Amino acid sequence: MKILVAGLGSIGKRHAANAAKFAETAVFDINRDAAETCRRELRLQPFSDLEAALEWKPDGVVVATPTSLHIPVALASVEAGADVLVEKPISHSAGGVDTFLQRAETFKRKVFVVCNMRFHPAIKAIRENFDLIGRPFFARAHYGNYLPEMRPGLDYRTLYAASRKQGGGVVLDGIHELDYLMWLFGSVSNVLCNAGKLSDLKIETEDYASISLRHASGVASEIHLDYLRPFKLRGCEIVGEQGMFVWRSEGKRPETCSVRLYERKTGVWASIFCCEAVDLNRPYEEMMEHFINGMQGRDVPLLRGREAAEELSVALSALTMSQIHLEA
Repeated sequence: MKILVAGLGSIGKRHAANAAKFAETAVFDINRDAAETCRRELRLQPFSDLEAALEWKPDGVVVATPTSLHIPVALASVEAGADVLVEKPISHSAGGVDTFLQRAETFKRKVFVVCNMRFHPAIKAIRENFDLIGRPFFARAHYGNYLPEMRPGLDYRTLYAASRKQGGGVVLDGIHELDYLMWLFGSVSNVLCNAGKLSDLKIETEDYASISLRHASGVASEIHLDYLRPFKLRGCEIVGEQGMFVWRSEGKRPETCSVRLYERKTGVWASIFCCEAVDLNRPYEEMMEHFINGMQGRDVPLLRGREAAEELSVALSALTMSQIHLEA
């Protein structure tokens, strides 16, 4: 099994290190220094030309380039005969997504999209105990972090998150919350959104969003996203007919995490997950292992290309509703 990781920013380097645990791995970046760093630090074969990298004949390609380049790199990869795992979101706009997915189907190539929060221990604990709350009624999810401190050592103004053209902004960057809510409750039939820029951060994108969703299943959900909190927080409340979950994660290194369950029939709270220092890399490792299994034809809990396109459509609808228009 051969895997190529395309794009060597912080997340690409993480993917490369994890891929190397399971398969023969090479890396590609147009920045020769980035490719050389991976060769030196991870002992992986480097490429600075995509065509040459694809001539290496990888079985799978992890696309970790800036969001605006996801579709061109993924399309070249499937046409070269590789399955792909594309970083979230699948693209920064709807343009070219359907054509890419059709080409992947023509070439009989599998398309998966990174949504590593599916493998976060809190989400896993909720799914494993989901039946205990009975029919779900509504959920409230949130994620916030301070953008200038999200990538230590880097000027936040140079990050893709700060650029509209590159597909930045908290709505697309925070699509994890949309993904796990749609994974739990199904497709979205209606969306409302209030998003915009509240701060003096030197960015072109929205730093705040409040999204309301109605799922086809009848469940209502809400998502709060921001680049403004001085301390990273993430979590969710899910209320059902027979009980409720409360998930709270605080910080990043370490991330403390707890998930509590209240059951109406017992009238007491129970802890179903608690950790003082979540292994932040483990979800990425699990996802990479599932990518390899998926390439081999096994059923895996990864986000697939068509599902990712549906999620992107919901996110873009939210942005349009807030009169935030993305450049194609």
